Amino acid sequence: MKNTRYCQTVNTNGRSRASLLRFIRQLMHIETVAEYRIPNRVHKLINRLLVESFSDYPLERSYYKLLPQFRYLVWVGEDLIAHMGIEHRVITIAGIPARIFGLIDLCVASSYQSQKIATSLLQQIEELGTTSGIDFLMLFADDPRLYTKNGYHRVANLCRWMMVDEHQTLGVGEESMSDCMMVKQIGIQTWQDGTVDLLGYLF
Repeated sequence: MKNTRYCQTVNTNGRSRASLLRFIRQLMHIETVAEYRIPNRVHKLINRLLVESFSDYPLERSYYKLLPQFRYLVWVGEDLIAHMGIEHRVITIAGIPARIFGLIDLCVASSYQSQKIATSLLQQIEELGTTSGIDFLMLFADDPRLYTKNGYHRVANLCRWMMVDEHQTLGVGEESMSDCMMVKQIGIQTWQDGTVDLLGYLF
């Protein structure tokens, strides 16, 4: 996403990449906000960022399937430059309950990429999870590189979930997600072989 307003108003004055990164971080504000507290005008900004980050994103809403419980929003002034939704849920792994944070729609505006903003968000949710009794961080990603660098790994468990499409429940899906399901252990519970039941929709 090209953030033209910011690009036009910030004068870098010949700063090096390292000093520019420090400058942007000084301007950045990371907000953690419960979903029900997000006003409509911010939902519109979230949708704009998501649509420009993901080619198949719905044009009229700020979520793909269902609303997350809370979000991380990264601002520079009034410009939304990064986003990550969080699903707080209990799942079962081989029949054993586990508490997870599910990471949803992590994205950074194109003009702010390669500045470790996504990594900062991953670190923040890990810190929150570690102090909140979370067993695993979990996500579904076609490109694993960012997550692998941050300690996530792919798992090949059979996965079961509630199929939701355009606000309709279509049934229950069940298949391996070995090409995209990634986890990171942050509690004492260890990941097991066996069926992963998401006890809800595929985030």
